[in-house]
Amino acid sequence: MRFALAEVSDGGERLCVVVGGGGELYDLGGLMREAGVGGGAVADAPGTPLEAAMALPVIGEALGGALDDDAMRERAALPEGAVRLLAPLPRPNRILAIGRNYAEHAKESGADVFEEPIVFLKASTSVVGPDAPIEIPDWLGRVDFEAELLVVLGKGGKNVSEADAMDLVVGYSVFNDVTAREVQRADQGRKHPWFRSKSVDTFGPMGPYLVTAEEVPDPHALRVTLSVNGETKQDDTTASMVYRIPTLIAFLSKWFLLEPGDVIATGTPSGIGAIVPGDVVEATVEGIGTLRNPVVAV
Repeated sequence: MRFALAEVSDGGERLCVVVGGGGELYDLGGLMREAGVGGGAVADAPGTPLEAAMALPVIGEALGGALDDDAMRERAALPEGAVRLLAPLPRPNRILAIGRNYAEHAKESGADVFEEPIVFLKASTSVVGPDAPIEIPDWLGRVDFEAELLVVLGKGGKNVSEADAMDLVVGYSVFNDVTAREVQRADQGRKHPWFRSKSVDTFGPMGPYLVTAEEVPDPHALRVTLSVNGETKQDDTTASMVYRIPTLIAFLSKWFLLEPGDVIATGTPSGIGAIVPGDVVEATVEGIGTLRNPVVAV
């Protein structure tokens, strides 16, 4: 299933199920009441896309019946134009990001692929949702886009084997690892971490949905593209990852305990480039969705 978090016109938030190619939104709590799930109590409904995805085995069958009932769907529908999508995980537990995980991207950056994954943290406060502006301070210098597949963990673990790693994955989203490139290069030259260049406010667009793992049979066979003002800049598939998702999870869990709500930004393909105020950036992962964000100056 696909879950989204939406802000409605009265300022409240709704956890939504996303249905159909047009992205119709249905209030999950309303559908659960209609279907009698959890006794129909609003308090029993999941509050976030992550909670909904983790509860999928319990609610999925009943929701399927509600979604097949036109009257139930009509009563739970959110009016078009009256909602604004938010990031499906507005404040993830941790953003664990992987550097140079596509060989061609490493090459264009003038670097080699390392013998083990490059891991860095990105501040959770950088996250914004679909259509939210990427804000570039006028003193920051060059800023780049980086389209990525985002892995969302619904279970934690330590010393997880590659064979068991995918059991931790509850779903996927689209991520744009926006980067203050001049700052990153300066920090690299000083042998400093990449954290500040990756963590500027609004430099973590995420969305539009959390797509549950059962809808993505092979996350290593997804096309990843990014366009700026309608012109394609990045175009590759997740098959080109140097380190695949089970390897990343096993590697990370060797060093520290993974927790539910952690997300892994799996790296970006080649074709990175600068964005400037006035641009519109669209990052797409096949089967997951398209994440659109305008760029503004602040």
